Amino acid sequence: MNKKRKIIFFDFVTHYGGAQRSTVFVLKQLKNFDEIYVIDAYGFCERYINALAAHKIPTHILLPGARTVYIGHSGKILKRALSLLKQLPILIKLRSRLIKKIREINPDVIWTNSYKALLFLLPNFRLRRYPVFFYARGWSRRCEVGVLARWLIKKADYVLAISNATAKELESWGVQKEKIKVIHTPIDFNTAVEGSNKDAQIEPPGTKSSFKVLLPGQLLLTKGQHTAIEAAHLLKQEGLDLVVWLVGDIKIGTEDNYYKYIKDLISRYGLQDSVFLLGWRNDVLSLMNLCDVVILPSHTEGFPRTVWEAMVLKRPVIATPVGGVVDIIKDGKTGLLMPVDNAEALAQNLKKLILDKKLCAKLTQNAYNQLVENFSVDKQVKLLRESFSHATRVKSGNNRETQTA
Repeated sequence: MNKKRKIIFFDFVTHYGGAQRSTVFVLKQLKNFDEIYVIDAYGFCERYINALAAHKIPTHILLPGARTVYIGHSGKILKRALSLLKQLPILIKLRSRLIKKIREINPDVIWTNSYKALLFLLPNFRLRRYPVFFYARGWSRRCEVGVLARWLIKKADYVLAISNATAKELESWGVQKEKIKVIHTPIDFNTAVEGSNKDAQIEPPGTKSSFKVLLPGQLLLTKGQHTAIEAAHLLKQEGLDLVVWLVGDIKIGTEDNYYKYIKDLISRYGLQDSVFLLGWRNDVLSLMNLCDVVILPSHTEGFPRTVWEAMVLKRPVIATPVGGVVDIIKDGKTGLLMPVDNAEALAQNLKKLILDKKLCAKLTQNAYNQLVENFSVDKQVKLLRESFSHATRVKSGNNRETQTA
């Protein structure tokens, strides 16, 4: 009987979004084969910790109750430096506890999605015996990844890329091609369908409108909520009846300027009865079941959960051709694509779907078939486990060489 691998997942989770939900799902799948341990820095995100507990995944929180969980002040060098200095005693204590816990578990591999986690794992000679996997869940364009983060990713033993676009970007700024493996998010058909069949906890306004548009995502400029509002304004001017549901909270550690901006935009266009900010919801799948189309006018994405969930539920998708979106949406075949920040193009695509039900049916069936063929749980988890197996074999070989020497 093969000995089970020990896998540690370590991160600083502050938000339970698509990437975090996908991570929990993958950990749950891996638990069928290996010993899984989660180490979280602060236990700040209750939804994340509860999700791990629901799947009986052993979780250790290094500094429970810590209040200062992020540095913040992006782009403001002095304020950022002062915030880091203030946090230094906490970070030193966290590092010490992390080393102790990892050595106690003695894992075969360590996996993280976080640049910050790499900073704790890699420049540490007491942890170098453990292979470190970094899962690049974003697009990873050079402009999105700082100099230190790029250096850390290059130093990781293995790099998992969420999409083909991510793999190309990683390679373009110096990550060795041999280290990179493309592993898409496994598509969880059953959970998506089960979640969608539940009634919405609070029925959103406008459910009786003839066409309902859903945009799930944190309230960030790069998620493009402003583009959706501008497109709604254009369609309303043409006399079309629709509502737009914006579902998502404000990112931890950011100011709420963008939130104020989109509220002002809704007011300026007189869309108070057509565009609704629903905040964070844990029944997004139920909302998908109520809507007619899901949109994602993002500036950057990894392999967006929103897109494949909509496809599982046979809802047409309109998105921008960024990152891993193009791995899953073929324009006019499995969805519709639009340029970034182009409200006119979004409005035209929405109009197509409003007026052409046959197009909707074609897109949704093609998209569903593609998911079944290319993005099954078994296929993607197998690829991930093969990567971990390779790392374990290399580690064992190196240990034997060391003992011989």
